[in-house]
Amino acid sequence: MVAETGIYITWVTGAILLSIIFMPIFKPSYAKITVDGFIDMFRRYWAHIIIVFSVYIWKDLFDGLDRSLMANTRIDMTPYVYAIEGDVVLWIQEAFRSVLFDQILTHFYVMGFMAMTFSSLIYPIYFDDRYMADRVCLSMFWVYIFAIPFYLFFNVRVTGDHIPLMETIAYDLTPEIHNWFTRIDPFTNGMPSLHIGLPFAVWLSMQKWDEDGRWRRYRAFLLIFISITAFAIIYLGIHWLVDIIGGMVIAIFAVRMTERTEKRLWNIFDERRFSHRLARTLDNPKRSFSSSLEELMIIFEPFKEPGKKQTSLFIAALLISTGSVLLWDATHQHFPIEGSEWPTSTSGAGGWLVTMEELPDETISVTAWNTTSLNNYSVSTKPWNQLPNVITSDEGFVLFTEERIDYFEFRDDFEILQPLFRNYPEYAINDVSLGSNLEGSVIIISHDSFLTLLNKDGELTPPSVNGPFSAITASGNLIAWSSNSTNGPIVNITSLDSQLRTNIEIDAKDTLSDTTLFSEEIIIDYSNSTIKELIMDDKWLIALVDLGYMDRLVLVDIFTGNQTILGDPLWQSSSPSIYGNNIAFLQIPSWNPTVLNQEPSDPSDVWLYDTTINQSSRLTYDSINQLQPHALERSIVWTDEQNNGDLEVIVYPLEEIFRPYSSVLIQSAILMLIPLIFVWSSQSVRETKS
Repeated sequence: MVAETGIYITWVTGAILLSIIFMPIFKPSYAKITVDGFIDMFRRYWAHIIIVFSVYIWKDLFDGLDRSLMANTRIDMTPYVYAIEGDVVLWIQEAFRSVLFDQILTHFYVMGFMAMTFSSLIYPIYFDDRYMADRVCLSMFWVYIFAIPFYLFFNVRVTGDHIPLMETIAYDLTPEIHNWFTRIDPFTNGMPSLHIGLPFAVWLSMQKWDEDGRWRRYRAFLLIFISITAFAIIYLGIHWLVDIIGGMVIAIFAVRMTERTEKRLWNIFDERRFSHRLARTLDNPKRSFSSSLEELMIIFEPFKEPGKKQTSLFIAALLISTGSVLLWDATHQHFPIEGSEWPTSTSGAGGWLVTMEELPDETISVTAWNTTSLNNYSVSTKPWNQLPNVITSDEGFVLFTEERIDYFEFRDDFEILQPLFRNYPEYAINDVSLGSNLEGSVIIISHDSFLTLLNKDGELTPPSVNGPFSAITASGNLIAWSSNSTNGPIVNITSLDSQLRTNIEIDAKDTLSDTTLFSEEIIIDYSNSTIKELIMDDKWLIALVDLGYMDRLVLVDIFTGNQTILGDPLWQSSSPSIYGNNIAFLQIPSWNPTVLNQEPSDPSDVWLYDTTINQSSRLTYDSINQLQPHALERSIVWTDEQNNGDLEVIVYPLEEIFRPYSSVLIQSAILMLIPLIFVWSSQSVRETKS
C-alpha cells in the first residue's frame, strides 16, 4: 500500500515540476513568471480548477459503477472490436518491443498525461488568459461527460487482456505499479481513449480560439505529445486503434459543445461574478435575495408557456431519471439472505446453500437454503462438541468433526431435514468429500493413510484407496488427492467405478509474473510448493498451490491436462468453488509479493471466472472483506465481513433481475412519453411555421 502510494506521489510531483519547468518555453511572449502569480492564480480561477479536477472525483464514482455494471450485465464489446482490428496492435508491440521502451513509455503514459493535464489547465489561468481558460477548461470537462456513456455501456477491455500473446506492459512493469493500476483502473474503459481525447480537445480549442498565436508553441507541443501518446497506448497493450479514433471524436464534440455553452455557463460560474454577488449579499442581504429570486423567476418564465425546448427538457429529464433507476438496479443485484443473523460458515452446490450459525447461547444452528425460491429448512442435529465442518453436493451435505459425521439429503418436502445416517469412525477424520458411483451417493472420508467410502445408508463400500493423503476432493465417480515429487506437487486421480488411475503435475508457473518477481530479486522454489486445497467437477480440477510468497489457483482440464492460472498470478488467492461454467474465488487485489511474510491487511474480493470465455470479472469493489464464495446453479454466494465484525450472507444472481418498482417506473415512463412526444411534434411544427 505504501509502495503504491509512493509511486503515485512521485508521478504527481514529477508532473507538476515538469509543468512549471516548461512554463518559460510555452508562455505568451508578453508574460512574466513570478512566485506571486501562482498564489494569485488560485484566487482568480478557483472555479476553473474545481470544474476540471471534479472530473477525477466523478471518475472514481463512475469507475465503480462501471465495474459493478460489467460484473452484473457482462456487457463486453471487446470481441467486436477485435473482429474489426485483429492483431494490428500486437504487431506494433512485437515490432518495437524493448526494455528501454517498457520503462520510458510506462512512466510517460502516467506522468506525461498528468503533466499535460496540469499544463493545459495552469498555463492559461496563470497568464490570466481568461478567454482561453474558459474554453480549455470547459472542453476538458465535456470530454469526460461524453465519455461516461461509453464507459458504462460500451465496455472495451484493454488489448493486453484480450489478444493472445499481447502483454499489458505498463500494468505489469512492477508489482507496485500493477497494484496501483488495479486500484484506479477497471481495465474495461478502452473506448474512448482519454489519453487522446483530452489533449486533442485542448489542441482543438487553442487551434480554434488562439486568434493572436500566443499559444502557437504549446499547440505544436500538443501535436507531438498526442503522436507519442498514440504510439505509447498501443505499444503498452492498453488501447485499440478505434479507441484513438473514439478519443478524437468525443474531443470534436466537446469543443462544439463548449462553443454552444461557454457563455451561459461562465455567466453563472465566473469567479468575478461570485465575488460581486458575495459583496452585494454582505452589503444588502434583503436586496440580494430579491435580485436572486428575480433571476430565478426569469429562468422558469419560459415554462409558463412551454415550447419545444421546454418539452425537450421534460423528455430528457424523464429518460435520465428512468435510466438512473435502472442503472442503480443493474449495479445492485446482490442481496443479503434474511434470517441468517450469526453465520460462522457456509457451503453450497447446485441450487442449495447450507449456513452454520453459532447462536448467542452457544448452541449451533444449521439451515439449508434453496437459493432459487429462498425457502429455508431447519436441520436436525444432535448437539456437537465443537463447531462442525460442512461439505455439500447437488444431492446433499455432510456435517463432520474429527470423530463424527452426519449425512443429509436436500429435500423441499420436509420442513426439518433429518440425517440419513450418523457415523462415529474408528479412526480420526481428516477431511470429507462427496462423490457418486453406479449405486448412488458416496461419502469419501480421508484418514491419515487410507480412505473410507460410505454409501448414503452409512455402509462401507469398495474400493479401498491407500494414502498418504493431503488435500482431497471428489466429483461423480472420480477421487483426487495431492502428493509431492521432486518437480513439485502432483494430483492423483482414481475412479470409483473402474481401474482408471492417473496423475497430473501441477504447473503454477507464470512467465510474465515470474519475470516481474525476478526483477525484484524474488525467486520462487516451485519444486517445494504444495497443494493446500483441491476442488473438482466432472471436467475441471482446481488446485490452490502454496508458493511461500503467495498462493496461486491453477485450473486443470482433467481430460487434456491443459492448465491455467486463475486471476492475477501476483495476488494472494484462496477459496475456489466451481459449478457448471462458473468458478468463484477470492483474491487480495493489493497483495505485494515483494513483502516477505506479508499479512493480508487488505480485504479479499470475490472474482468470477467463466470457463466458456476464459475470462475473469471482479464482483465486489468495497472495503469489506469477503469470505467463502460458492458458485451455485444460478448465483454466487459469499459472506461479507462487516467492519464491526458482523457477518452477512450475500446472494449474487447470475441472471439480471430488475426489481418490481423498476418495471412500474418503465411502464409509467413509456405512458408519459407518448403524450410528450405528441406535444413535442406539434410544437416543432408550429414553431417551424412561425
